[in-house]
Amino acid sequence: MTEIAFIESVLTDVASYVRERYLDRTHLEVSTKTEANDLLTEVDLETQRRVVARINAQFPGDIVVAEEANLNVLPPDTHARTWFLDPIDGTQNFVRGIFPLFGVSLAFAQQGIVRSGGVMLPMNNDLFLGERGAGAFRSGKRLHVANVSSVALARADIDFSVPSHRDETLQRATRLIVKTGQIRCFCSAVVAMCSIASGDADIFFNVGLSPWDYAASQVILEEAGGKTSRLDGSPLHFFDKRRGVLATNGHIHAETLSLLD
Repeated sequence: MTEIAFIESVLTDVASYVRERYLDRTHLEVSTKTEANDLLTEVDLETQRRVVARINAQFPGDIVVAEEANLNVLPPDTHARTWFLDPIDGTQNFVRGIFPLFGVSLAFAQQGIVRSGGVMLPMNNDLFLGERGAGAFRSGKRLHVANVSSVALARADIDFSVPSHRDETLQRATRLIVKTGQIRCFCSAVVAMCSIASGDADIFFNVGLSPWDYAASQVILEEAGGKTSRLDGSPLHFFDKRRGVLATNGHIHAETLSLLD
């Protein structure tokens, strides 16, 4: 089985479990991690357990980097076959959300490059897939970014993230917030980046993020014609141990960078 076919199969299978648990959250176990609003649920842990088990069975010997349960460590061999998993990106929305904007994200990398990735939005049964050199698709339909060519006409997701990132976010994004046509915050990096890939948004900005937050949606967005970078314009690479992510439709990437402080 190819990696992209595996990603599609795993995300499709796990979506039903996540969907079922979202619809019945009466006895949901919720804890916090490094900050009070950085939430962790039993569904994050069980989803991760299921996906990791599938990876280990299908691709024994591959490295898995995931957000939870002490798997959030980058491997010393940056060229190794590596999987990046975020079991639920948008846990806040899962716990408290009339609009269920969260996703399960899985990416495969080799030789330090993301080769394929998928994002499942379980409540819509909406599957985004991207494979390097082969395009990006949403539930089988090819994706293309929007042709918006000015920040003044753009839709931007400014991710304010956890409180410890707020000062930096406000400092670096003030001019972008003032100049952009529309501002929103989905509270989910994968939802924001896939929205750019589908042509429904144009800019995503976050001063933090870890590789599992963006690896899958990065390849989806880029294969749809968009562009990603660090906040200084340098390439976005998950092994560089740097922070800050900018993703755009590509047409306004340079203008967006010029507005960041």
